[in-house]
Amino acid sequence: MNQITDMHCHILPGLDDGSKSMEETMEALREASRQGITSVIATPHYYPGRYEPDAGEVLHAWRQVKQRISLEGLPLALYPGQECFYYSGLLEQLEEGEVLTLARSLYVLVEFDPECPYLQLLQGLTELQQGGYYPVLAHFERYKCLRDIQRLYELKSRGIWLQMNFDTLLTRDSIFHRNPWRQLAAEGMADFFGSDCHGMDFRPYRVQKACSWMEEHLSPGILQRTMQSNIQKILKSEQQE
Repeated sequence: MNQITDMHCHILPGLDDGSKSMEETMEALREASRQGITSVIATPHYYPGRYEPDAGEVLHAWRQVKQRISLEGLPLALYPGQECFYYSGLLEQLEEGEVLTLARSLYVLVEFDPECPYLQLLQGLTELQQGGYYPVLAHFERYKCLRDIQRLYELKSRGIWLQMNFDTLLTRDSIFHRNPWRQLAAEGMADFFGSDCHGMDFRPYRVQKACSWMEEHLSPGILQRTMQSNIQKILKSEQQE
């Protein structure tokens, strides 16, 4: 698989529960490159009361890491972004430029509490849409309310984008437990895949293994859509069709 983009990771140093230092950041990015990743959108958490780096702090760290990438000659493009925990003030902060969209596009990587009720999740995503943004629901497989597959179809029918973690594909079926997310990925339910890498120790890069599974089990059309055309909509700031 060529030109893999990781659109969800926590590798900017010292901003959240991800990479703790520039050294760890660069080690993770070298590993990302070894696994075939050519572009990365760095998405440190914005989580009120827990992690609150503003856009200026994120962009400062992003520029420092870009400089190190250039000095090392690492064949990796790096873009700024954030993973935004939804709360009532998020839309206003986006409009004021206090938190970042994905690669300065209109796409917003947004997460909720895994236990949140479906109506709360739907209302938050709809609010972002009404504000002119394209919500990308981070690691949609984590939300208990979305175990009802019909709700996933409803979100997609409303124009919500769904992101699945690469690691989710690495849990194999057994006689005792079936991984339903593999089947949903094969059916094209996920619009994006991301590593959710937090450094070298917590959720390290395992993208290469996941991509090997995807090449074997996903159709060429789904691979092209999830790994290339959808990503380009973000990186080129294209309008949603």
